[in-house]
Amino acid sequence: MMNFNKANRLVAAVVAIVILASPLLAQQRHNAPKKRAAVPEPAPTFDSLLAADSYKVYCEVRGVGGLIRSSAVNDLIDPVMKLGGPPKEFKTVVKWLNAHADVLAGSRMLVAGWPSRPKLPTVLIAIEFSSPEEAKKFYPELRDFLPKFLPTPTPTPSPTPSLSPVASPTLAVSAGPSDTQDTRTELVVAPGVAPQNIGTVVKKEPEPTLPPYQMKQAGSLVLISDIAFTFRNLRPRGSKALEEDQNFLLARNRFASESLFLYVDLKSIEKEEKEQRQKLEEEAQKRAEAEAANPPKAEESPEMEEAEMTAPTVVEQPIPPPAEASGSLQPPVVVASDDPQSSSNAALSGTPQGDTDEAGPMFYSLYSALFGGESKWPEAIGAALVFEGDAYVVRTLIIYSAENKGNAIPFVPQFVSGPAIVPESPNIFPADVDLFVSVSLDYPQVYEGMLKAIAQAEERARKYGGQPVKDGPPPETPFAAYEKKLGLKIKDDLLPLLGNELALALPRKAKKAINEAPANPREDNPAATGPNQQNTNAGPNPVIAISVKDREAVGRLIPKLVEGLGLKGASLLAQTEKRDGTELVSYAGVFSYAFVGDFLVVSPDPAETRHVVDSYLNHQTLSSDSHFRNYTRWQPRQVLGQVYVAAGLVEQYTIGGGISGAGFRDKMNDFLSGVNPLIDPLTYSLSNDGLGPFHELHVPKNLLQVLVAGMLVGSSEAIPASNEAVAKSIVRTVASAEATFKSTEGNAGYGSFDQLVSAGLLSKEMLEKYGYKIEVTASGDKFEITAVPIEYGKTGKLSYFMDESQVLRGGDHGGGAATVADEPVD
Repeated sequence: MMNFNKANRLVAAVVAIVILASPLLAQQRHNAPKKRAAVPEPAPTFDSLLAADSYKVYCEVRGVGGLIRSSAVNDLIDPVMKLGGPPKEFKTVVKWLNAHADVLAGSRMLVAGWPSRPKLPTVLIAIEFSSPEEAKKFYPELRDFLPKFLPTPTPTPSPTPSLSPVASPTLAVSAGPSDTQDTRTELVVAPGVAPQNIGTVVKKEPEPTLPPYQMKQAGSLVLISDIAFTFRNLRPRGSKALEEDQNFLLARNRFASESLFLYVDLKSIEKEEKEQRQKLEEEAQKRAEAEAANPPKAEESPEMEEAEMTAPTVVEQPIPPPAEASGSLQPPVVVASDDPQSSSNAALSGTPQGDTDEAGPMFYSLYSALFGGESKWPEAIGAALVFEGDAYVVRTLIIYSAENKGNAIPFVPQFVSGPAIVPESPNIFPADVDLFVSVSLDYPQVYEGMLKAIAQAEERARKYGGQPVKDGPPPETPFAAYEKKLGLKIKDDLLPLLGNELALALPRKAKKAINEAPANPREDNPAATGPNQQNTNAGPNPVIAISVKDREAVGRLIPKLVEGLGLKGASLLAQTEKRDGTELVSYAGVFSYAFVGDFLVVSPDPAETRHVVDSYLNHQTLSSDSHFRNYTRWQPRQVLGQVYVAAGLVEQYTIGGGISGAGFRDKMNDFLSGVNPLIDPLTYSLSNDGLGPFHELHVPKNLLQVLVAGMLVGSSEAIPASNEAVAKSIVRTVASAEATFKSTEGNAGYGSFDQLVSAGLLSKEMLEKYGYKIEVTASGDKFEITAVPIEYGKTGKLSYFMDESQVLRGGDHGGGAATVADEPVD
């Protein structure tokens, strides 16, 4: 009884302890830290996919579906489909895209290339849909289509590994073939070889080859790349997104409404090239240090020493001067020519003059300085393409850093733009010009840049040419002698007289009536006018217009400038002609100038200068032409540059230029019958809208159609000739393989094509790869080889034949086979 009471008390105590401790345990569990559930990372978006330093080239296409069905795209695809003979893959892509244009109507696509870091795809394509559901729906359709366009390469079987050869006799025991793999076990028994050297050689089946692309769907994105990747590689933790890069943001906002947008990160490209150069320099320095620390020992063999001792000594003898030379240099012989232009030049420059020697180096240095010097490359370039009306518009924004302002054209260092201008040269140039170019230049900065470029070129020549660098004042510039002779300073006396506008015009080739009946009777005298008329018939000469601030001062300097350029006695050759108060001056028919309005007009053809003066006086100028006004109306009022290419010149170099062959003309005529026959002018402008130099080019749609058609027809005309040359070479190669086969494996007999391939003498790829079908028949000591175009007229026209006589024969059989009756082919 006492034991029972003790047990009850013990149980009660335990229950009491549990009841009292339960709130404490509950409180501890409540206060214990909870494990945070893993939060899945949000799916990448179109804008947050890439880091700013992932790729150097970025392209964005907006409204993919609408673009596919737009006339701007289809009008360019049309000549490709009709004239180009595109491959089957191209036609498949075009058909599939048109079928899925509705699905892609509101989508965007980006293409990124030129990776900046390892483990990144070389090319990454991302297509953004309106919702994840739309992306998920499109993913299987694209997955099923890509193998048709990018088929997986056929796997090649791997060779069976072999054991190390043993020079002693061996005993081989082979196991039977397995159901799953081809296994062969070899037991090698040789003197001194332990029994455990038992090798099992497994001939594995070829592993399946991966497709040449990778696909992935994440959120509303469908991604395609050449290799597998992770989103963390595209944008590492802590990296700045591409959309946060200031240069990218500037360019993208500027071209927010264009159909195609392209961004090139030149700063990253320059950085990568600099690192590569530095790495190469360090490697070269290490090699030089290693060679200096361990110089190679020169060990000469006795044979070498004997050869050096017995080698004959060659003594260079001075070359005697020609018999005609009499101790002084003679002027070059002037060869008579029937060309009047050549005769005139010989008459003017046949006598050696010191002035010419001074002007020649100056012109060479002038040319080198204009296109030399160090270029200031921008940090980035943004470009866009948009379709407006009947024109393709290309816009480009050059982005420089705030502290490094460069030129509007980076690869022309000395093209320093002046202030924005309203071009005045169209008010003086004739309306019938084919080409018009106007730019605003800062002449003092251009001059300083040229001098700097010349000094840098001379310094590099001394540094790398081994010339000692002398202390003292820098050497004289090439203009120094010219300035001394003129008695003036170009920078101080000439450049302040000039305005900012410089213009060029190219007149039409069709000569004006005024040239056929010159007003000046003295032009009938060839001695007075030189080759003026011949030059006129040969083609148009450019006309240059330079705006001037002081006509009288420039007029006084021109005779000095002309004589300084090497035309001695220019004032005696000058002919003056006045037309309604405008004075026109020409020098021996090879150079002329006139002051028209506020411009100095210069041309090598006096007739062209005269035509500019007459057009200006008759108010038939370019600014009054309706075509010029209509097609340049889109340009801003103030520009840094302007280009206008008239329809006549465009047609000359597209429809009329370079057409050869009846087939070419027939195909072009058939295509042009469905194209607008009126080619619009091509126009361009250069401006600065506050963000940087801004280039804009307007290309007429029908012009681009004609250009594409011309390239395609030209290439298609060249394909048959190229295939015919390849086919002749293949036939000769097969005949040579037959001769080799007969003397080796053929046992004095020729073989079939398959036998030649099995012998390793030929490849099956040549059967139909080059547009020709090659067939070989062999029997005993005779064989015949025929080559027939797969598509007559498209892949080739001539058929070829060769037999054991090794004589290549051929002819045009309309796609049929050639025979032994055909004539030999060279």
